[in-house]
Amino acid sequence: MRLKKSPYLPCCVLLLFALSFSGCSTASVGTPSGFLKDYSALQDGTYFKQEYVPHGTRFSGYKTVKVAPVNLSHLDDQSSCDSNELEALARDFREDVEAQLKKNSFTVSSDPSGHTLVISLALTNIETPDRLFNVGMTAASIMSPVPLPFDKDGKTALEGKIVDGTTGQLLMEFAEVRSGAGDQRSLKTMTVGKYQKFTNTRAVFAGWAQTLAKMLKTLTAST
Repeated sequence: MRLKKSPYLPCCVLLLFALSFSGCSTASVGTPSGFLKDYSALQDGTYFKQEYVPHGTRFSGYKTVKVAPVNLSHLDDQSSCDSNELEALARDFREDVEAQLKKNSFTVSSDPSGHTLVISLALTNIETPDRLFNVGMTAASIMSPVPLPFDKDGKTALEGKIVDGTTGQLLMEFAEVRSGAGDQRSLKTMTVGKYQKFTNTRAVFAGWAQTLAKMLKTLTAST
């Protein structure tokens, strides 16, 4: 008996290979931008690729957070996006972070006084996908029995620091670069992320916002 070949089999195989490649870690170490003071203190982190927490730092008791406007001044020539695009992305990222903090029971304030954490974030690289290259690679993959894992899906780099709102004391620094959509894998990022300008960037922002909220929830709960 001859089995009928399913027209969906090639698509399923391609999807399985794509999932296997997307399961790899996309976090890496970026080039220092100058936003942070001392990069030599950064070590492998729990939440971000690189982290530094001064000895004796305590986060317990903080329930109010101010998120400063996202800094774009350290991008220099690391992005081909125009200023309006970058400013819109920075606003969206800040709103993502604030929304996740509220979701995790933090009070978001514009006033840094009192027992308040101040989060300052800098985008130090926004590299959008090479759409024309990726179209060509997709066409080549269709002709290949194995998907070719050479897509140029973009990169997004972040540096951040957290200080006490009253004293300005440094509580934490962190930095990370994410390739493509980072660990925010979805049908959208896996299918159109490599062809649309900011789909992957916004996915990375969403992931970082969730990570920041989760990190602060854990740290402030510690005694």
